[in-house]
Amino acid sequence: MDPPKYNGTMHPEEWIQQFKASYYYNNTSGNEVYLCKQLIHPAIKIPSIENISTYNELLNALKAHVSFAIFKESCKKKLLELTYIPEKDGGDTAAFLSKFQTLCYNAGINNIEEIKIIIYKIIIKMSNEFFKSEFIRKSKEINSIEELLKLFNDITADEAISVKKGSYVAIKHAATGKYLSSVSNLNYENYETGSGNQAVFAGKTSLELNAIWNIFDNKNRSNVFYDDIYFVHQPTGRRLICTSYKSLSNYSEGNL
Repeated sequence: MDPPKYNGTMHPEEWIQQFKASYYYNNTSGNEVYLCKQLIHPAIKIPSIENISTYNELLNALKAHVSFAIFKESCKKKLLELTYIPEKDGGDTAAFLSKFQTLCYNAGINNIEEIKIIIYKIIIKMSNEFFKSEFIRKSKEINSIEELLKLFNDITADEAISVKKGSYVAIKHAATGKYLSSVSNLNYENYETGSGNQAVFAGKTSLELNAIWNIFDNKNRSNVFYDDIYFVHQPTGRRLICTSYKSLSNYSEGNL
């Protein structure tokens, strides 16, 4: 294992850690800190470097050098430019979160509220209402970056199985276990109180084609939110509506 050289393009703590691993792996003899100092690029001038005798002193000296400030600023820019690509589109959530956490560390960003804002800006670029609303709602009480990264991962998992515009759904009555159904040749009576439109009814307790619906969002959002939705009967293509007409049981009609 070759000992790494330091040129200001990595975090000093990470570099010293890699040097130590290389030193012990290679069973190198001699003064550790002296050898470590020899791997600093000559362009990085450390005042009184000959008087530095411990790793902590060397680390502090490297952090005080302008190259470290430039490195941190560069990492912050990369952090703000990050774009999350969902796994369904070829992305890698684990790799993204690892890179995000590394850039936060390298940029010296450890304030949890600042990290939340950065993640929110990444989410905004996704144009995903589900992701945005879930993150805002669930991140308020989070106080560590580890919890925040877990939340991000959990939301990606929830989003992958969330109901989307046009998804096939079935509507089951909790008390009876029957599914909301409809057929093309069954209409409400066309009396004064009836609409004559295609009827809906509680069908069987087993799922059938006539109980399959497509769900849509009136605001044309890709993820379906339950504040403004409608259903279309999949076999007949008719939209479910509620009317002021009364059915035979004296309840308002739900028809297509």
